[in-house]
Order: sequence, then structure tokens, then C-alpha cells
Amino acid sequence: MTNINRREFLKTVGAGAVGVSSVGFNGIASIVTCAKTERKPNIVLVMADDQGWGDVGYYDHPVLKTPNLDSMASEGLRFDRFYAASPVCTPTRGSVLTGRHPNRFGAFRPGYTLRPQELTLAEALKKAGYITGHFGKWHLGSIFKGSPVSPQNSGFDEWCSTPNFFDNDPIFLRDNKAVQMFGESSEVTVDAAIEFIEKHYRSEKPFFSVIWFGSPHSPHKSSEENRDLYASSSEHMANYYGEITGIDNAVGKLRKKLRELGISNNTIVWYCSDNGGKDDVESVRGGRGDKGNIYEGGIRIPAIIEWPDKIKEHRITNVPGNTSDIFPTLLEIANIRIPEKRPLDGVSLVGLITDNMSERPPMGFWHFATKGIPTRGMKMMAEMLENQKKGIYAIDASKLNLDAGEIKNNIHWILFPAMLPGLTGRGNCIVLKGKKVM
Repeated sequence: MTNINRREFLKTVGAGAVGVSSVGFNGIASIVTCAKTERKPNIVLVMADDQGWGDVGYYDHPVLKTPNLDSMASEGLRFDRFYAASPVCTPTRGSVLTGRHPNRFGAFRPGYTLRPQELTLAEALKKAGYITGHFGKWHLGSIFKGSPVSPQNSGFDEWCSTPNFFDNDPIFLRDNKAVQMFGESSEVTVDAAIEFIEKHYRSEKPFFSVIWFGSPHSPHKSSEENRDLYASSSEHMANYYGEITGIDNAVGKLRKKLRELGISNNTIVWYCSDNGGKDDVESVRGGRGDKGNIYEGGIRIPAIIEWPDKIKEHRITNVPGNTSDIFPTLLEIANIRIPEKRPLDGVSLVGLITDNMSERPPMGFWHFATKGIPTRGMKMMAEMLENQKKGIYAIDASKLNLDAGEIKNNIHWILFPAMLPGLTGRGNCIVLKGKKVM
């Protein structure tokens, strides 16, 4: 495996390199990338937690009402075949921040961490002049001060985060202190992001905001107001639908604020889920299987890009996209070049944004057969808040993932048929024929 460290990359970007050179970049950067005199777009990435592909109103769901997501889909670029890099959360989230396949950056299952050696999207954009913020679920390692893989040490200037999924009235980490929040979980998260946006939107620097909801992950605990909208459904399903309504309300609040501030036209809002829906709810999935399965039901997810300055008319695309594509797409838009020797697995979708792309290279998926690592985020944050009340601020070193940079397991190549030209995958995997994974 060929690697390049963060320092070498950031030095390259800092030298003023522009343009793009990476796996999959299609040579049309001049169509949409920003000239030196043009302000780079603000970027907001929004991700749901376990929302099935069809769990939105715009796919004619028989029960759910999602007017804000429907509006976004009717005005922007709607993907009908967008995929998570993994059928579970941690690997997918890492693919967004690295542009790489989860097996390449070593986060095989929930609870694994980023490696501090990885170059994150936040670091790249920060070096290119962006102000960066993370809000909501992290689940890529410890969020606490001293961790090598916290939001703070992964390129984010500001963060209001929690280790894993969360429910209403969550406890977030802000300025390295536990803070009790009050309100519906998704709206609380968006409120924190809006505070960040209002603080920085007049700055000469554009902003990059990552908003990762904790819904509709189980256990489903909707606000009463949202649950009551689905009184004809079972209590379990009313809570599930109510959580998605909470997400929709939060997205509506975000879009409204961007318009009020006069910055919506040059702000990219990219919405998706982290994997398919679960089988414990009546989720409308994109095929057989569900969360945790490599089939379409586990990896096909809703996705929309809204960017009025460049996506001037509503379009629907059946060209496949992948969460690993977010990284190279945004780097191309921001005119950031990464070293050619650093392999990416995602490709730039700038051509889709400009309506100049009719197909993409095949995608490979692999669900590694190992158990996840429990991350009891709500319990951790409750304990931290109680300790603060007692004047205890020290964090147990066992909660910091100090060994996140180590590779402890040497996996034999025979477990990865994609390493062998001419072999195709078998079992719980889909592998590109002849594609070498570095």
C-alpha cells in the first residue's frame, strides 16, 4: 500500500496547487470549479442514520410526509441509484471523509476508527481556506480531547458532537465539555450547525459544515408532536416515521436559514443516509436485504444535491453514485489537488452536477465478516456530564483510541479476491473484476 502523510499533502495544498489529479477525475474541472476571483461555495453535508432508500415522500411513500426533502429533490439533483460504501455506519462515514473504501482505511465495522494517518475532507478544505464544523454523530473514534481521531484532530475547527447515535435532549461535546441540549434530536443538531453558519457566513472564508443526525436509528423515540402525525400506525412505526419527520423539519429549517442569510445560491447541500433501512421497521428499501447486508437493501440510499448556482433545473439521474465520491467531487469543485500517488476509490461526480456525465466506472463493495465494537455514546456523555458536576474533567485514556494509528491485524491476501486480477468476488461481497485494491 502506498501512503502519503498529512503533512506532505497539506504542504502541497498550501503551496497553492489548483486543479485536480486523482483517480476518476474526468478532466472537466473548468466547467464548474471556481476561478481564483470567484468565491468558493459553502458546503453542507447532511446524513441520516439508517434511513431506507424509499423512506421519503418523493418516492410516493404511502405514509411518510417529508415536504422539505421533497422540495429539495424537486429543485436539485436527485440520485435514484446512490449507494453507501458500506451497509453499516462507521465505514460509510469514513468513506465520506476520505474518499476511500472502508477496507483501505481500516474501518471494517461499526465502532472501528479512522486512522490518524488518513487525510480527511475537513483537513483538505481547511487548508484551502474553509472554516470547518462538525455537528451530531461522529462514530469514527473518540470525540474526547487527546484522541488522535476526534473531530478536533480530524480537521474540524468547531464541533458539537456525540460519539454515536443519540435521541431527544442529547448531551453533546462542545469545547471539550459535555453540554445538555434540549429538544428534538435532529432539530437540536441543525440548530448547532446554524449557529456555526451564522457566525461565519460573512467571513471572507467559505464554510464546510457536516451535519450527521442520530435518527432514525433505533431505539426509535420520536417527539410527541411528530409521532402524533402517524397515529394510525403502530406505536413502533409512528416513532420511526416521527423521527424521519424530525429530520425533514431540520432540513427545512436549514434551507430556510440559508435563504434568509442570502447564501443559498452558492451553498452546496448534499443529503444522504449512511446505509439502508433495518428490518425491524417497515422501511422501504431499495431491493432485497437491509442494513448489514451487501444487497441493494443494505447499501442503496436516498441522495440529493442542491446548489442553485450550478444546478439551475431539477434533474433525476440513474447514474450510480457512492459516498466515497463525495470527497473527490468536493475537492474538484474547491480546486484542490491531492498527490497522484495517494489512491482514491471514489470518483468525481462533477460531470453529473453539470449534466455532462452519462456513466461511471463500476463500484466494488465488501462487507467484512467481523463484529463491530460497541460505542455506548449516550452512556459515555451522561457519565461525563455527571463527572463535570463533581468537578472531574479528566478523561479515562481507554476512551481516547490512542492506538487508532496501529494496524493490529495482518489480513491474508486470499481473503481479498479483488487483489487477484481476473477473480470475481464470492460470498458476501461484490468485487470489480480485475480491480486491484491498494
